[in-house]
Amino acid sequence: MAKVSSAREDMLTAAVDLFGERGYEGVGIAELLARANAPRGSLYFHFPAGKEQIGVEVVQRVGAEVASRFRGLHDSGVDLNTFVERVFKTTSKECKDRNYVASCPMAAIATGFGEGSPKLAAAVGEAFSMWEHEIAIAAEARGLSAKNAAIFASAMVVAIEGAFVVSKAQRSSAPHINASRAIQALAASLLLN
Repeated sequence: MAKVSSAREDMLTAAVDLFGERGYEGVGIAELLARANAPRGSLYFHFPAGKEQIGVEVVQRVGAEVASRFRGLHDSGVDLNTFVERVFKTTSKECKDRNYVASCPMAAIATGFGEGSPKLAAAVGEAFSMWEHEIAIAAEARGLSAKNAAIFASAMVVAIEGAFVVSKAQRSSAPHINASRAIQALAASLLLN
């Protein structure tokens, strides 16, 4: 029986890492293929639309995985402060585990594609909206009004992505800790309104 090619999966995994390190525009096809140890011919076989298709699929994958984490944390029943704390402990650990050379691929991709990539722009927007939706559901279930839950969710996504970027630049976990504290303070303030 013939071995099933893992080239497609290997390219997506390599793209997540490379995009997180240098953004979408900072990664070339040859480098992506080399990191994935994939033959050149496999690129257009698996991704007929080329690099943009890879970018879209990476965004969709990371977007769905992170949304699932938010949903799981919500389902665990932790309070809002613990929800926030666990999210930022996870993001801090991910940065540290990558030796601060890579950020979240979402932030790196979102800031690194041009107007010539409408499918990629749409995928990034949808992923961030999905995260905001999951966070807002969790926040509303923990006492925030629908309006305040939406504000909280948007601010939390911004804080998460900002913490990734600043953490990479400063080679420190401090931005995640500070973002966690700020988002917890925001939650407390919004609970009062």
